[in-house]
Amino acid sequence: MKKTLTPLALVGALVAPMVVVSNVAAEPVAWDKQDQTWLTQESEHFSVSFRNGHEQDASRVLDIAERVHTELLPFFKTAPSLKTQLVLVDDVDMSNGWATPVPYPQIRLYMSPPSEASSLSSNDEWMHTLLRHEYTHIMQMELGNGAVKGIRHVLGRHAFLFPHALTPTLLLEGLAVYLETNKALGYGRLQSNLFDMQMRMEVAEGKKSLKQVVSSARELPFNTHYLYGAYFYEYLATTYGEKAIEEYMQDYSRKVIPYFLISGSAKRAFGKDFMTLWQDFESYLDKKYSAQIASLETSAVTGQDIQTNVFQQITAPSELGLLVNRSNGEDRPELSTLKRQRGDAQWTPVVHTKGISALDTHPQAGIAASRAISYADGRLTNDIFIYQAGSWTRVTNYSRFQTVRWMPNGQQLVTSRKVGGLSELWLIDAKPDGQQEKLWQGEKEFVLGDYTVTADGTAVIASLKRPQQGWNLERFDLTTRTWHALTDTKAIERTPVMLPDGRVMFSADYDGVYNIYAMDVETGEVEQWTREVGGAFAPQWQPGLGLVYQAYGSNGYTLREILQPSAIKTFTIASQQGRYDYPPAVVDSVEKSQPKPYSALSTLYPRSWLPVLSIDDQQSLVGATTSGTDALNRHSYLVSASWDFSNSLANYNLLYQYDTRWLLSASRSYEFEKANKEKDQYRITSEDNIAVQRANIVNAFEDQLSLNAGVTWNHEAVESEPTNSTLKPFNSTNEALVGLGLVFDNREGYLNVPGTGWGHYADLIVETNEAFKTDYQGQKYQAQWLGTWDLPSRMTLTARLGAGYADSGAKAFRLGGNKTAEEAVRFGRDTQALRGYDDNVQRGHRYFTQRLELESWLGRVEKNWDLYPVGLGDISGSVFVDSGAMWDSGQERQQLTGAGLQLTVEAKLGYNLTLPVSFGYARGLDKDLGQDKFYVQLKGNF
Repeated sequence: MKKTLTPLALVGALVAPMVVVSNVAAEPVAWDKQDQTWLTQESEHFSVSFRNGHEQDASRVLDIAERVHTELLPFFKTAPSLKTQLVLVDDVDMSNGWATPVPYPQIRLYMSPPSEASSLSSNDEWMHTLLRHEYTHIMQMELGNGAVKGIRHVLGRHAFLFPHALTPTLLLEGLAVYLETNKALGYGRLQSNLFDMQMRMEVAEGKKSLKQVVSSARELPFNTHYLYGAYFYEYLATTYGEKAIEEYMQDYSRKVIPYFLISGSAKRAFGKDFMTLWQDFESYLDKKYSAQIASLETSAVTGQDIQTNVFQQITAPSELGLLVNRSNGEDRPELSTLKRQRGDAQWTPVVHTKGISALDTHPQAGIAASRAISYADGRLTNDIFIYQAGSWTRVTNYSRFQTVRWMPNGQQLVTSRKVGGLSELWLIDAKPDGQQEKLWQGEKEFVLGDYTVTADGTAVIASLKRPQQGWNLERFDLTTRTWHALTDTKAIERTPVMLPDGRVMFSADYDGVYNIYAMDVETGEVEQWTREVGGAFAPQWQPGLGLVYQAYGSNGYTLREILQPSAIKTFTIASQQGRYDYPPAVVDSVEKSQPKPYSALSTLYPRSWLPVLSIDDQQSLVGATTSGTDALNRHSYLVSASWDFSNSLANYNLLYQYDTRWLLSASRSYEFEKANKEKDQYRITSEDNIAVQRANIVNAFEDQLSLNAGVTWNHEAVESEPTNSTLKPFNSTNEALVGLGLVFDNREGYLNVPGTGWGHYADLIVETNEAFKTDYQGQKYQAQWLGTWDLPSRMTLTARLGAGYADSGAKAFRLGGNKTAEEAVRFGRDTQALRGYDDNVQRGHRYFTQRLELESWLGRVEKNWDLYPVGLGDISGSVFVDSGAMWDSGQERQQLTGAGLQLTVEAKLGYNLTLPVSFGYARGLDKDLGQDKFYVQLKGNF
């Protein structure tokens, strides 16, 4: 029996991996709230879409974008033939953006500017830096000359026709960081001391090979592609000149076959292939940093090590010890207190956490925390919670307060947020539905960073970035509500904390290396307390421990303590005086159209197509496929159709999705079964499927609970069959189900744990056959639960229970096989896996299944095969026991059990696509029905 590959499957096999590889996967904007509408405005080279209320922001974005276009054009020589679609959003509490060239050049711009503690903090103006970075991606990926350009004219804008979109990520992100940087003016990551620190520690503690950098996904530093890529381009420019880089760009843009010709282009531009260039680059780094590292190591003054983590930990002092949100990438995050007991670090667990972004404590009022919550509508925002007497209380709802500090009275909180790109400072009651008062709202490019409240509660001392300047410490008087500068330097002064003696402690990079300083705010006298080789961050003063800070190294952040810090160096803050005085991002306003209502149709039409051709002894398929999406990525579709000239049959596949709520699909496919052993004659059966699903009708419990609805229709019939067929008669079926599904999902994933790290999934599905007249009648009820527990050493234990009941007139369920992914189907689910047995080993209208699986991380390769688009990631293994039974009313229930092993290897394809391939063995324990089964399949995390 052979099932034809439908055009959609063919397209998915070819294009979908490239979409992921090329970093061109797009996401829909968040759902609209009441009275929110979208508008569009255009300039010569750009079109920006934005929500009402952001008209001035959108106009400024166009001004900056046209400036960036003019600045980058000499480097790339050519510009996109289509206008770049910019989408301005303010739905997430993070600073980011993305760019893709397909199906047209588009850029997503997140309005929220970065804080002083972000790697993006070294910018002249957030939107200018963001646009320069993302438009560099567009300009680079759009390059296409020679045959590439000719094929684009015929087939359109397919991902595989953008050679620079199919290069290692470090060559994309590295160039964007290189070109976002202006060393003369002092902005951009490549001139920042944070980037410099990260590369310095790579050299000091072990550089990565090109094979490692190309595949890096989970190893520190997490910005490996940006870091190594930027310094690699700096090396190329320093050694060979920017003209050579431009020559490489133009040469590779002509390559019709992606991936494999990249080193040839490098050899023509630089005289060496990339592997050789990388060896020279490593020598360049050694020369650049070796003397500085030796000097820093000789003069280092550091604290006593407590613990090292891959992430910087969020901390706060408390009466019970230093409060630490312990998050290590392999265990469930947990708030714990740290004390010294007879010289040893003693950790006391407090409560498990999720999404903590800020902490503070009060002796009587408890723990205040800001949590980032991801909602089904596409928003990612923060809210304030208080932990006291063993339970959490939610204080705010959808407030976007990212930072929180207690007032001394324990009844109020000072919080901050960024809305519409503007920083705000608030005073709120520490209880639900309490009073909330806005203390201050900054103008454009006034960016508020971290802050601390003075002991008397009269002022806030904060890290503040003023327009066209860097980050300085300023004092905000809570009575007069005015700012007063405490510093005026070119250093980034970050994460201030009040000391018991009234001084303010902070981290700063006065001499190019981040260290901890204490300053008298009245006299301006500053003491330096650490001298790290890497950098010192996030200082806290904890009674019994003294100064506690986090030191950066290539393996993460080490929590260190100095009980009684002493001055390494003393100076006045006035001696560090310096200003950036960046030029304004907008000098002249460009010509623009008037804003008009957004129309999805203007960008929704197809921009590419592919022919479908399949000819064998059974069929002769000829057809085409196309797809599209609008600028907001709310409407996405894929259409594929073909005609079988041998059998006069039509294949088709239609898929439409509206953001995260609606999904519609329709398809027709065929199966060919040899009807007679002596002749090449086939029985052809058709299968039609239609599905309409509506997700997130109602949500609750931070959207972990959702109500969903679905309609599925399946029809199988014989299209043709030879008269002398020896096959068993085929029974045509026609089933149409309408259902509701209640789903709960609070599962969490961790960096170094395969699959789910912790959490529970449960669903209850009710479907009926009575809405349409088909071959089946009655109702179907199904439920399943999966629970995953976090175990030590990157191990998890997962249990699953599944149960189903169907009326006698409904279609029976099927048990058997290794396709566990089919259990994740929400509507129309009729299969339960039982490894170690044949598919359909049992059928019935009732079932009960169980599974227990122990999974462990085994190792990490994370290397590429030279520059070829093939590599390996993590390796994990599991042991499992499956058990279950299906039966009908009046039948005796026969329980079947199987057990086995599974090894999962992450295959890295095309540099960025990770495919977890599982190799399994299962043995059915039933003496009559059980078998030894080996299988290979893509592992789906459900």
